[in-house]
Order: sequence, then structure tokens, then C-alpha cells
Amino acid sequence: MTPVTGNHYASTDGALQIRGELVDSSNVRIYVNNAKVIEDNVSLLKGDGDFSGSFQGKPVHASCATVSGRALSGTTCMVAFAGERVRLTL
Repeated sequence: MTPVTGNHYASTDGALQIRGELVDSSNVRIYVNNAKVIEDNVSLLKGDGDFSGSFQGKPVHASCATVSGRALSGTTCMVAFAGERVRLTL
């Protein structure tokens, strides 16, 4: 497993890539191998959200939250897909 670099993760063989984006401070987008699998908004009130999607028929789950005391730009997401769990910083 290759370490996560900010908002991007790549498996050692390069077959799996998971990437995240935060757009307009609340819109979370998660990509698996460059296919958008999740696009949803974190709660502006609580600064968190749980999201689901799928990639090639397999479930993708993202649990996102802001770092305590920081603006929404400090959002992290735990993404689970195909037995991998990675933490992305958006």
C-alpha cells in the first residue's frame, strides 16, 4: 500500500487510485480510478457527512468531517473501497 499524499491514494501496483476534492467549502467529490463515484455536501452546520456510491458494482463509502476548530477547508474523509481504507485530506 502506497501512503496517502493529501487528497490522493495509489496502490503499489497502480491498479487502484482514490482521489478526493472539496469544492466551494462543502461539496465533496470522491473518484476511483478517475471515475466520480460520490458527489455530495458536508453539513454546513455540523461539518460532516457520510456518503455512499459505487464503482464497477462495488460499494464505496466515505465518512467526512472537518478538523475541530477549523474551517471546512480542513475536511478529512475516510474512504472504504474493495478492502482498502484510506484517509484523504481535502
